[in-house]
Amino acid sequence: MSRRLSNGRSPLVRKQSQITAFFSTPPNSTPKSNLSSNPSSDPSPSTSKTNKKPLLSIPPASKTPSPPIKPKTPPSAETKPPKSDFIGRRIKVYWPLDKTWYTGQVKSYDAACNKHSIQYDDGEEESIEIEKEKIEWVEEEPPKKLRRLRKLSEKVEIEQEKSGSDECELDCVDDDSSDEDWGKNVEKESSEEVDLEEEEESEEMVVVKSRKERSTSSQNTGKRKKVDVGKMGCAKKFKFEGEEEKGTLKATKGFAGVKVTPGIGSNNQSEALSQVLLKGSNANATTDNNLTGEAAERFGNREAEKFKFLREGRKDAKGRRPDHVNYDPRTLYLPPDFLKSLSGGQRQWWEFKSQHMDKVLFFKMGKFYELFEMDAHIGARDLDLQYMKGEQPHCGFPEKNLSLNVDKLARKGYRVLIVEQTETPEQLEIRRKEMGSKDKVVKREICAVVTKGTLTDGESLLTNPDASYLMSITETSPEKDSEKETVIGICLVDVSTGKFVLGQFEDDYERHWLCSILSELRPVEIIKPYNTLKPETEKALRNNTRDPLINELVPSLEFWDAERTIEEVKRYYCSHEGESNALPIVLTELVSSGNNSSCALSSLGGCLFYLRQAFLVEKLIKCAEFVLLPCGALGGSIQKYMILDSAALENLEVLENTSGGSSGTLFAQLDHCVTPFGKRLLKKWLARPLYDRKAILERQDAVASFKGVGLSAALDFRKALSRLADMERLLARLFAICEGNESSAKRAILYEDASKKQLLEFISALQGCQLMLKACTSLTSLVSLAESTLLHHLLTPGRGLPDMSDVLDHFKEAFDWSEAERTGRIIPHEGCDVDYDSACNNIKEIKSSLTKYLKEQRKLLGDSSIDYVTVGKDTYLLEVPESSRGSVPRNYELQSSKKGYFRYWTPKIKELLQELSRAEEEKENSMKGILHRLIQQFSENHSKWRQLVSVTAELDVLISLAIAGDYYEGPACRPIINEVCDSTGVPPSLYAKSLGHPILRSDSLGKGSFVPNDVKIGGGADSASFILLTGPNMGGKSTLLRQVCMAVILAQIGADVPAERFDLSLVDRIFVRMGARDHIMAGQSTFLVELTETASMLSAATRNSLVALDELGRGTSTSDGQAIAASVLEYLVRHVQCRGLFSTHYHRLAVDYEKDTKIALCHMACQVGMGEGGLEEVTFLYRLTSGSCPKSYGVNVARLAGIPACVLQKASEKSNEFESTYGKQASESSDKISDAMVTVMKSLAGVTGTAMKQVRDSTHLEAICKVQKRTRLIISGD
Repeated sequence: MSRRLSNGRSPLVRKQSQITAFFSTPPNSTPKSNLSSNPSSDPSPSTSKTNKKPLLSIPPASKTPSPPIKPKTPPSAETKPPKSDFIGRRIKVYWPLDKTWYTGQVKSYDAACNKHSIQYDDGEEESIEIEKEKIEWVEEEPPKKLRRLRKLSEKVEIEQEKSGSDECELDCVDDDSSDEDWGKNVEKESSEEVDLEEEEESEEMVVVKSRKERSTSSQNTGKRKKVDVGKMGCAKKFKFEGEEEKGTLKATKGFAGVKVTPGIGSNNQSEALSQVLLKGSNANATTDNNLTGEAAERFGNREAEKFKFLREGRKDAKGRRPDHVNYDPRTLYLPPDFLKSLSGGQRQWWEFKSQHMDKVLFFKMGKFYELFEMDAHIGARDLDLQYMKGEQPHCGFPEKNLSLNVDKLARKGYRVLIVEQTETPEQLEIRRKEMGSKDKVVKREICAVVTKGTLTDGESLLTNPDASYLMSITETSPEKDSEKETVIGICLVDVSTGKFVLGQFEDDYERHWLCSILSELRPVEIIKPYNTLKPETEKALRNNTRDPLINELVPSLEFWDAERTIEEVKRYYCSHEGESNALPIVLTELVSSGNNSSCALSSLGGCLFYLRQAFLVEKLIKCAEFVLLPCGALGGSIQKYMILDSAALENLEVLENTSGGSSGTLFAQLDHCVTPFGKRLLKKWLARPLYDRKAILERQDAVASFKGVGLSAALDFRKALSRLADMERLLARLFAICEGNESSAKRAILYEDASKKQLLEFISALQGCQLMLKACTSLTSLVSLAESTLLHHLLTPGRGLPDMSDVLDHFKEAFDWSEAERTGRIIPHEGCDVDYDSACNNIKEIKSSLTKYLKEQRKLLGDSSIDYVTVGKDTYLLEVPESSRGSVPRNYELQSSKKGYFRYWTPKIKELLQELSRAEEEKENSMKGILHRLIQQFSENHSKWRQLVSVTAELDVLISLAIAGDYYEGPACRPIINEVCDSTGVPPSLYAKSLGHPILRSDSLGKGSFVPNDVKIGGGADSASFILLTGPNMGGKSTLLRQVCMAVILAQIGADVPAERFDLSLVDRIFVRMGARDHIMAGQSTFLVELTETASMLSAATRNSLVALDELGRGTSTSDGQAIAASVLEYLVRHVQCRGLFSTHYHRLAVDYEKDTKIALCHMACQVGMGEGGLEEVTFLYRLTSGSCPKSYGVNVARLAGIPACVLQKASEKSNEFESTYGKQASESSDKISDAMVTVMKSLAGVTGTAMKQVRDSTHLEAICKVQKRTRLIISGD
């Protein structure tokens, strides 16, 4: 026993240093067990002191101690000062096994035990006898406290070491032979230590103040006590033969596949696995971290020296090199020599990593998750973790921060592999003895694969209400000569809410339907079958998403077809063969529709396979909510919603602005929702306005009910729900707890109390459901006052509002919510749980038997004062007065006594106590499962709980729309909605009086206020269905177009419109071509983007559509652009006969259509005066005025932009010259060129459409050239 131990310092204090044995090399020599006490022979004092609890820190090979610095002469023995005089002095104390000195200060002196209290510079305290220690007195200033290398540290309470465990708990410094050859030294089994056992025991038994600070220059593993080496077990120590290169694991656009499960499918299918390529994969990136600063200095040269197999010699797991056609960068081949150099623990880590090179491993060790080698660089860079001491990269964080760090990495595009410990050291030891196993490492298993599309918990979900969709997509292509369009099937999953959206639809060459869905939902992760999607679909995925994570699966084997998907789904829902009624209604419809839903079902199959690999499918599928995509062919033939394609959503900034945020959008203006799920519903309404007059009127009535007399009730509703959690996501997590049966996750060894978190979430869900039900019920008073059938439906229990009062009352009676929240455990009330009630009844019966037995003993001994007493842990001791002792039978066992009394246990009492102990154990066991059983009961009504959330969300959105009307500047009105117009009836109309802007306000415009305008389009046989809008630059033309389109959207979602009056015939689709923009990354010029969007209008617009064209044709020459603009306008007016607004700077168009009754000429008014230098100065009036504007006054805008005066003067002269020439040509031109324009327009629609179906992007230019040639013929008059 060492002097340290005898001085009261438990060797368990340093127990955590044993984790270093997992990733450290054996020392060159064994430290001496008896070191000289002569200071002159000690190593020099170290400037660094290792922490009390290093985690996987790496000790160097033993080095010869450098000559010591001669200690300063202590006070002379002849003139010993009083020991209290040492207080306040600086001192160095030598730790033999650490072979180093630690500096501190003498804080106090205890004369009773002759010990001084030393406060070390790292904050640790120790009481020592100075005369028996090797010390030095120092006079210099105290050194700076070492930098704490662990940002995330935790303090653990000190536990008293158990007696008799010293030998197996001491730090190991011995040779590693017994670790390698466990079976050769059986006699040392009882004291032998194994890999990771030290880590586990240190977390369970040892006092750890924190994961202490470490000096990067120090090579010591930590303070070690002086012990008898012969009594210690041995843990292997070696350098971690990891690797570190430059790059990042960050997932980017491109393929980064899913780990393939071996053994799936036939041999032919297995062969298909080799065809999966990682195009643009980031798998190599995990080994290529760009290191800078301290990290580069410490780790920069390791790769070239130790890991050549990760560079020029790199192979995948099947031995294929990077130039091989089937090379899989997700995996890594580990050379046999390298494997031989690894211990069991390190080999375990590399076995996981070599199969998942595209992921960051969170490797569980005790209470901490560790990151090594290439993963450590990511942890340091992206999680702000600090590197641990040692020559190889290593960092980590405590278990309680798992959710936070997984969320951070996943949001940054990483795949995170969570490897949990599924065996304790005690279980390992039992397995080794019972099975003869030579394993030195506890079992670990993969428990989760987390990406930004599979997040179920985390800070981002708490702060961001937006859904993060995981999208699976597949398609079937028509035959070459077929006129059919491509059929696309998609499955969208919001993992956080358990919602599956399935759809199948036909799409054109430009994939307009798909682009619209992508623009609305913005999936963060995409799953697709490898190398099967057409280039047009791939392009749509690239151009309409925001850097999603891409996963490609092997067709059929991993990305299941419809038949395989149906089989797999039935496994989860149908307990008996042939049973199909257990399937959700939506899935039943899809299964019964046959080939009409094959793509949708296949996309579901790809999604389920991916979720299975992420250990999520069982948690989600059973309580999942399945819905059909509204715009899909599966949703029915009757159109229920207005169509807003991607161009309309983006140009009008309905959901997102140009930078991807929500500021300044229509959503931001209307969003006054108080619940996160209400905000998500509002987005859906805006993306898909109603196309059903009855449904719109019902919403309008409901919105109106929350104004006037209903406002007070609406405000109370909002106040009650203002602090409500995201119930949609919270319920999904509870349902997942109930259904999750993944064995590896259940076997995980956790130190944080996961059940307490689940209990708090369960109570929060109960309280939230109670609050929602109470808030909804409080609005029932409006039902009698309002004339809203929608509100009546929503608030009637048993119809829209589920009647869940009885269910909530059941849970109220089951246990005390407040008490459970306070104590962290459920004490069920009687009648709540059968098992618990049975255990309690057994206890009552046994206690009753004990009471009955006491009465019998009183009668037997003839003394009524005999009673039961409890002494310490001994209960039901029969306390007999001394006066009655003579009557006590011989078989009574005397346990204790006090003056005048003797305490006994009888055989009967002992028997009853054993029964009582078993009954209490049964009671405790039943309490452990009570939470899970209650959650199961709660989840049985999952559809009704979701319905309650849905009703609450809809009420929240309706109230939000009611409130939004008060935020408009100027008057607001309830729109008048007219029925859809057929081809024989009155033309569709749009009329707005004093139409304001729903977003712009005076306070955001600076000086002045927003100018409202009257707009009239269609409505009669002689009424103009199109407005041809001219006016000066910056006059407000584009604003008016957006203004009208947004007013239509507001009207059809049931909201008020900022106008004095607004009449509207239903609009089935809004087409928007606005602003000059190109898609550089898509290889599309401004002109091509213009024609592409225009072609979509011409092919899909109907009589009930609304078209907004802003300066069409400016992407090419003036002559070609003007001809195309005229042809498009003519085609829309004469043939499509839809409503629309057409703004242009081609003033000749105004001359050509001056007498056309179908086109109203209007302009944005302005005042023109003479400014400096004789230049015209324009004052914008922003008033829509009849007639055309003769000029665009572009020189005025140039003046506002600060163009030099000389340039402005020259520009003005040229402008006058061009206008005089144009005026002459205009007067000589013919008024009737409509037939030629129609011909050109048909050519534009036909040729461009044919080109889009039959040719690739390179031939778009040929189609455009044909159109240009024909327009030139019109211009020339031929």
